[in-house]
Amino acid sequence: MQAVGSVMTNKYSEGYPGARYYGGNEYIDMAESLCQKRALEAFRLDPEKWGVNVQSLSGSPSNFQVYTALLKPHDRIMALDLPHGGHLSHGYQTDTKKISAVSIFFETMPYRLNESTGYIDYDQLEKSATLFRPKLIVAGASAYARLYDYERIRKVCNKQKAIMLADMAHISGLVAAGVIPSPFEYADVVTTTTHKSLRGPRGAMIFFRKGVKEINKQGKEVFYDYEEKINQAVFPGLQGGPHNHTITGLAVALKQVCTLITFSHIHVFSLHVYPAFVSNQNNSENIEEDKGRPCVR
Repeated sequence: MQAVGSVMTNKYSEGYPGARYYGGNEYIDMAESLCQKRALEAFRLDPEKWGVNVQSLSGSPSNFQVYTALLKPHDRIMALDLPHGGHLSHGYQTDTKKISAVSIFFETMPYRLNESTGYIDYDQLEKSATLFRPKLIVAGASAYARLYDYERIRKVCNKQKAIMLADMAHISGLVAAGVIPSPFEYADVVTTTTHKSLRGPRGAMIFFRKGVKEINKQGKEVFYDYEEKINQAVFPGLQGGPHNHTITGLAVALKQVCTLITFSHIHVFSLHVYPAFVSNQNNSENIEEDKGRPCVR
């Protein structure tokens, strides 16, 4: 809170560390570079293989910045349907109205849960992807209380030559604490907000792969080209000057993620409490089922 309320809010700094449009940003550069370093450390990422943009102002804008960076207008996106636990920023639309701006600028198609089990129907997702041929598939949700099968979605993406975007906004603290599977092993790009379970100020981060992607048929190295495109989409594409007080506060929060034992303990404790919650919930469900109201487990 001290960092967020500091004089770091007073400085304009359009651009990135070492390449600003304004002078006198030496300390701003130091703060942003430190934030990036700690972001990679928090999720145990190799800086030779991953980069991160910490200027994005919020979760929904960060997703839109990824779309505009890596896709062309009207390219196709698949994501979990909002009524099934997805998020507006993944391109939600109804039969009669395009709710999210994402669905205006891109063609979107949802995948859904198997309503009898409450789990994502990965078989149907794969069938739909074969017909729809998306350029990007989102693995992420705002109200899905199960673990994502990132490996399965990666296989679908590989089959369709699609980009895999993991939106871990609601679970990034659990990922950082190492108590649930990480999407970084499988995703091309990962977005997250910085408050919620990460316990930082309100903001967002965009992680992206870099370095060697593959060896082509001619034996030459092919490199990821995400870094410049994503940075360009954030600034100057969709934002002006970054909120330096937020970036500085995020650097402090990420330091806590990396060093405070209590951070991991909080999330480990939450998973220990969960079985007790489930037990109580099952009792409630049994009562509801006795009344003829089916419940999904």
